[in-house]
Amino acid sequence: RFITQTGWANISDCEHNTADFYSKIGGLELCPEGGERCEKCFLLRLERTAREAKNGNFDYFCTTLTISPLKDANLLNKLGFELEKEYGVKWLPADFKKRNGYLRSIELAKEHNLYRQNYCGCVYSLSKA
Repeated sequence: RFITQTGWANISDCEHNTADFYSKIGGLELCPEGGERCEKCFLLRLERTAREAKNGNFDYFCTTLTISPLKDANLLNKLGFELEKEYGVKWLPADFKKRNGYLRSIELAKEHNLYRQNYCGCVYSLSKA
C-alpha cells in the first residue's frame, strides 16, 4: 500500500518458497535467535533479492533487516557482498538502525499507519514473539 501510494520505489513482492526454507534450515530448528538458522535464512532471502535485482536490471540490492536491533548488520552486509560477486549486482551496505533509524522507522510507521510485526517473519521467531 505504501509503495503504491507514494511511488517511492520500484520493487516486486516476492513469494516465499516454504519448502525451500525448511530444506535450508532443517536440523537448525532449535538454534537460538541470531544463530546459524538465521544466517541460513538471511542467505536464502538475500540470494532471492540478488536474483530479482539482476533480473530486474537494478543497480543495487539491499535489505531492511538491518533496521532491527536484533539483526546483525555486519553479517547481513558480509553476505550481501558475497552475493554481489556472485550475481553482479552491487550490494548497498547499510545499518539502518544507526542514527536513531529504528526509532525513526517507528515514527514513520505511525505516520503512515503501517503495520509493524514484532518478529522477523520466521515461524520459529514468531513462537518467541
